[in-house]
Amino acid sequence: MNLTLRALWTAVERFAAARGAVPGTFLWNFGQSALLPGPSELVMLPLAIADPTRTSVLAVAAWGGSVTGGAVAYGIGALAFEPVAKPLLTLLGVGDAGFAEVVALLARYGWMLIVVSTLTPISTKAIMITAGATGLPFSSFMVAHAFGRLIRYVIIVVLLRATAGPLLRLRQRVLQGRG
Repeated sequence: MNLTLRALWTAVERFAAARGAVPGTFLWNFGQSALLPGPSELVMLPLAIADPTRTSVLAVAAWGGSVTGGAVAYGIGALAFEPVAKPLLTLLGVGDAGFAEVVALLARYGWMLIVVSTLTPISTKAIMITAGATGLPFSSFMVAHAFGRLIRYVIIVVLLRATAGPLLRLRQRVLQGRG
């Protein structure tokens, strides 16, 4: 097990040092915001831990990918609800009742729901698709989504910088075989 963890950590560090780390972070966050289920930090966090000096650059790439992907999710809701968005929402576990609930929440809270969804475990993708489907103004949507994701990634960068010492010690222990 320890050998596997060291091999995985070493592979992540090689990728972090490679030129593909920043585009990879952008692409993962784009895909995650537009279509793919999964946490937006799945790629960024291990890369930032592996190379703490690039944390801010990775966060900017994650933010850009997420915001761009969010625009695509909004467009899917606005332009292709029945053929694409509805099956995608079903795949995400959002049925007709859940969709009606999100529509009601968007009608009541609008852009504030977008911001909250970017900072919590609420399905941001379902909210973004529904925002497009219900005609929430695109400008309001984009400002709220970009602002919420910016806050999220700033918090992550601050937390990573605050824990850099313990994370580097953990890295050393794992790579030396004592983890």
